[in-house]
Amino acid sequence: MEKEIETLRKELNQLVEEASHLYSEEVVKLSQELDRLIYRYYEKTLIA
Repeated sequence: MEKEIETLRKELNQLVEEASHLYSEEVVKLSQELDRLIYRYYEKTLIA
């Protein structure tokens, strides 16, 4: 899961660096997916 988080973080950062894509649906989608993964990761680590 950590690798997935890092991959999505890199993709999101790359899109945000391109001003024309700042408000695109792709940025929102990746951001939401990253949020879900981070939440699940921390949920698992806090329970363990």
